[in-house]
Formats: sequence, C-alpha cells, structure tokens
Amino acid sequence: MYKDFDITKTKLIIWDLDDTFWDGTLSEGGVSFNNENLKLVEELTTKGIMNSICSKNDLLNVKSEFITNGYIKYWQMFLFPSINWEAKGQRVKSIIEAMQLREENVIVIDDNETNIKEIKYYCPNIMSAPQTQIPKIAKELYLVNDYDFEYTRLKQYKILEAKNKDKLLSKSSNEEFLRNSNIKVCIKHDCEENIDRIQRLILRTNQLNFTKNRVNKEMLAEIFANKDKYDSAYVIAEDKYGNYGICGFYVLNKETNSLEHFLFSCRIMNMGVEQFIYKHLGEPIIKIAFPVSSNLNSFENWIQLVDNIELKQKEEKPKSNLNILFKGACDLYSTINYIDGDCNIDTEFPFWNKKLVYVSAHTHPAFIEQTHRLSHDELMSLTRTFPYPQPEEFNTEFFDPKYKVIILSLLQAAYRGIYINKNNGHYAEYGYINCDVTDENNWDTVLASIPEQFKEQNRRILMEFKKNYTFAGNPPIDLLMQNLTYIREHLSPETNLIFILGSEIKTDKTLEGYDGVCDMHILLNKHVREFAKKYDNIDIVEITDLIQSDDDYSECINHFSRRIYVEIARKIIDITNRRLNAKHLSLKTEKDSQLAQ
Repeated sequence: MYKDFDITKTKLIIWDLDDTFWDGTLSEGGVSFNNENLKLVEELTTKGIMNSICSKNDLLNVKSEFITNGYIKYWQMFLFPSINWEAKGQRVKSIIEAMQLREENVIVIDDNETNIKEIKYYCPNIMSAPQTQIPKIAKELYLVNDYDFEYTRLKQYKILEAKNKDKLLSKSSNEEFLRNSNIKVCIKHDCEENIDRIQRLILRTNQLNFTKNRVNKEMLAEIFANKDKYDSAYVIAEDKYGNYGICGFYVLNKETNSLEHFLFSCRIMNMGVEQFIYKHLGEPIIKIAFPVSSNLNSFENWIQLVDNIELKQKEEKPKSNLNILFKGACDLYSTINYIDGDCNIDTEFPFWNKKLVYVSAHTHPAFIEQTHRLSHDELMSLTRTFPYPQPEEFNTEFFDPKYKVIILSLLQAAYRGIYINKNNGHYAEYGYINCDVTDENNWDTVLASIPEQFKEQNRRILMEFKKNYTFAGNPPIDLLMQNLTYIREHLSPETNLIFILGSEIKTDKTLEGYDGVCDMHILLNKHVREFAKKYDNIDIVEITDLIQSDDDYSECINHFSRRIYVEIARKIIDITNRRLNAKHLSLKTEKDSQLAQ
C-alpha cells in the first residue's frame, strides 16, 4: 500500500475514533480500546509529536468513554479535539490553524477513504494514513531521535489551547486580548549552555523561520565562540497562561548589521514576539527565505522586555555529557522505547529515505567495517553498481571516540546475504542468507516476483553479479569474526561494546528470509562468545536467556513481545551502569518495569 506520510516531518497526528483509534462505533453500542494505539499516543507525546481528534461523535460521550475506562491520562494527551457531527474537512483545517502548524507537518488517520479525500480538499498538503498503517507509524517512530520525557511540548500546547478558549469567549479585540495577556520576553546570550535545544529549534521551525539556515552543532559552536563578529541570543517568552520556554533565536552579524539566523517557534505565532525582537534589534538587514507566516513591519507595543525568565528544568543543561550509541535493527529500536537516561543517546537504525527506499544495510557488521575502512570515493562507487546501496548507508558516527558505550545488535548478520567482490574485497548486501544469488539454481526463485517482460534484463544483472562477487557464507562466520575484530580494534579503548545475540530457541512463526535463522544464531553466537572472551570491554546480551515460551515471539524469531524488549532494555541498563560505575540509564517508567514481571 502507498505510504503517504513521513514521521520525521510530523508535528501532529489527528485521529479518527470509530474503527480507527478504538474498535467499534460508539453511537452503535460499546467500543473497545486498542492498547497499542493508547501506547502509541503516549510514545508520540514522548517524542514531541502531538495528538488531536477529529471524530463524528458526541463530545460528552467520548470523554466519558475515556474516563470510565480509566484512560483519563490519554484523554489529556489530545489537543484541540473536534468531536461533533459536522463534515471533517473544515474541522481538520481549523485544528491545524488553531495549533499554528502547517498542513505538511500533520498526519490524519481515518478508516474512511471518503473522509480523507474531503480533508485533502481543504488541506491539500496534509499527510494521511488509513487505520491499517498505524503499525507502520509505530514502527517508524524510532526515526524521530528527539525525546520530551517531561511532556514540555504538550504542556506548552495546553497553554495555547487554554488561551484559544479564552480568546473565543472574550468579546474584546485581538489587540486588547494580547494586551491583557501580560506577554513578557527575555533575551539571553548564554547560547552554549542550550546548544542542543537551539539546534532542534533551527531544524524544526518553518513558518516563523525567516532565514532557514540549517546548521549543525559544530557550526553553531563556532558562531557562539566568535563574539567579536556575532551577537547570538535566544528568546524566552511567557504570559499569564504559562511559560513558552526557548521560543526564538537570532544571530546578528555585527560587521554587516544583518541577521544570519532569525526564527521563532510556531507556539508564539500571532503574539507579536518576532516583530518586537526585530524592532528591538534596530530592524537590521534580513534576507527573508519565503514562505513565512508573519510580517516584520508591524510594531507591537503590548510586550514587556524583562531581564530574566527562568527556563523549565527540561531545557536546562543535561546532567551528564556522556554519549551512548544504539546501532541495529528492529530489536533495538523497539527496546530503546523503554530506556531513559541522564545522557545523550544516539541511534543508527534502519530508516525510509526521501525516495521511500528502506535503508538497512548500514547496521550489518560488514558494512560498519567497510564504511570506516574505505575512502569516500570508494564508498560512492558502490552506489553505482548492483545492488546499489544508498549513499545514506555510509553516514555514521560509530567510530567517534565520544561514545563510552555502543550497543550493537548482531541479528542482521544471521539473515541478510553478504557478498565479497572478487577484485577488491568490497562487500555488498543482497537478499537473504539462505539464498545464494550467485548460484544459478536459485535464480528462478529470486526472479519469481519480477514481471515477465523484465526477467531477462534482471537475469543479465545476476550473471554480472555472479561474475564479480562470491557468497560470504551461510552463515558467514569467518567474515563476521573479521568484521568484529576490525570494529573492536578501531574503536576507542575507552568504548565499551555490548553485543545483542539472537535467540537460539526455535519458533514456527516466520517471515520471508527467516527460514533456518535459528540455526544461524546457534553457529554465529558460539563464535561471538569466544571472540568476546578475548576482550575486557565487550559484554553480551543473550536473548535466548529471556525467552520463556513461543508467546515471546511476534511474527518471526527476531521480533518479540513487549516483555522481551523490556527485558533486553533491563540487561542493557544493568551492563551500562556497571561499566560506567554510575546510574546513567534506567527503565523509562514504572509501568514499563512492571510489564517484564
């Protein structure tokens, strides 16, 4: 089915209720809540993605359904819910406008295709998904590497929601309402202390980003350090409804009196903050990168500039400068949902790129080694030959000495096919480990899904591939040991490695390519254990030890129940804290902890 959403661009999801968020139709009798959808709303909120509702129902009945079932916590996670019997197109548009977002940053989920078509008529740039793609949204959520464990963003939108209600009830003009809101702003220059928050603001803002210069942390640090040339500052705002945290940022080039960065969060849209700051700076030169949703020419005199507004705890400098990296496939991106920490946690997981190609080879130990060993030109040459790895597969920070702990899953090594170039030793990943595509006896199977008119063309590609490559093995034990040796020897001695080993307990549940993977795990794990004994900075998490019954598997031997992911998280936390002699990681919530018991 066609995928019409990109979770990495998403700031809001608008849910239908009947036969979508819950099972059944409320007006026709009882409904049952879908626990996975409840969990997803909580996980979305933790990632800073907000939730709303657009449903044809009775508001009081819907609210009562949440409360009587003990789900008031989830009800409070929905913002600007629109629940009545009117058509949905205009209502969805109103929700987006009230939250001051752009259509292209919103996904609407609805089981009724007619509703989606109507919504797209009013909001042509909105993303959409039928209820059948909710699991795909949940599966791809790991791509959003942003965490808001204290629900700071939700609280700030709650302020906007309350403000919006008061404004609708007020009979005063918009200007009178703003004057009565007691808006205060503070300009602070200690940007180095909040560089992570500022960079996220730069990457996330669009509507009120007047310059749209996207920069990384290293570039920001250079700007902040050059105080003779640049005046850099962030803006905090508050009014009688609450504190908006860091909601603006600018960089003024003092030599040219021009703004190189000038941007604000959509949370403070229509408050006049951006106009006030621009006027305060003396209206410097600015080359506006359109489109923007504000005009800087007006002057707002209802805002008070104050010396200090305190940041909330979420936006303070992290307690620890420790860096930890998780690299692997579905086992780790499911596990990380249960891990909290006082440190910086980075992830390198499979992802959908802009061409909607699923990029995953970079998590295989052979590709980790190759990416570090080969030059940039050599790596790019691989992208031009079958099986055409994506350039993004070579973007990694894996060997950066800043990481004190790296968690590496080896589950990919037991089911993905690896091939070695006969001329230069370069690696290629293609297909599954149980099907050698250099063996002509397997070509009918490989080409089975190819349309008849393209089979001969693809057969010639396989013939060329066979001429240049040799199969690394089933399983590729020698290659894996070579990969792991290279990885360990080229990582910093201060970096602790934690390997995740696949389960050695068979299951009848299987997907394409997973036949015989249990036997591969048994062979590979034996050699990895022996390898790990040679080093004092390698630990192992044995998934085999966590399996209690076949119910612990979901779909196949590498996909697990929630209990298993919690247990994997617990093992990683225990090993990491022991290695670092401090409690840097913990299970995210007590609720998650109880799931494993």
